[in-house]
Amino acid sequence: MDEANAALFPGSFEESELGAVPKGWTVGRLDDLLVLQRGFDLPAQDRTPGDFPIIAASGPSGTHHKTMVKGPGVVTGRSGVLGRVLLELDDFWPLNTTLWVKEFKVATPCYAYEVLRLIDFKSFNAGSAVPSLNRNHIHGLPYLLPERSCVDVFEGIVLKIHKRCHENEKQAQTLSALRDTLLPRLISGQLQLPEVDQLEESLA
Repeated sequence: MDEANAALFPGSFEESELGAVPKGWTVGRLDDLLVLQRGFDLPAQDRTPGDFPIIAASGPSGTHHKTMVKGPGVVTGRSGVLGRVLLELDDFWPLNTTLWVKEFKVATPCYAYEVLRLIDFKSFNAGSAVPSLNRNHIHGLPYLLPERSCVDVFEGIVLKIHKRCHENEKQAQTLSALRDTLLPRLISGQLQLPEVDQLEESLA
């Protein structure tokens, strides 16, 4: 850590209801960091494949031609599957089985993602047959509220890492699709190596 970033942190600790915390930082509630909101209805028959991912409680669930939330955003399960937290860098459509961060207060997207990943959502299960989560049960949890300047520095560093990982994943998917297309044709002799080179150059 360089001197400029180190200077953002207090030089001592003080006692709080959460134990020792950096001096000057306060203790609030989760909804002082972020506000969660129920996702949006989108029946299967109304979905049109498009550029925007549909996010269910279990994770990505197809695409749609319209979006409801601008990225980057954070989503977690509300019904069916509890505990999975996703950071979506692009615009997306959170389904009604999810909770998404409607408002970033002290938290930023990457910071909110890390905060929510530490919560044991399954212990707040309010359902019987189907696991379900009431956002009000976690909004009131006590949380440390760091200085926004520290959070902004964290966001600037970590968001770049997430974006790089996202690009690597997309590149890996493209290469996997290319492999699955070309390998059977190479083995069968339907495709010669010079043609492979041409395809690689066109993709590049």
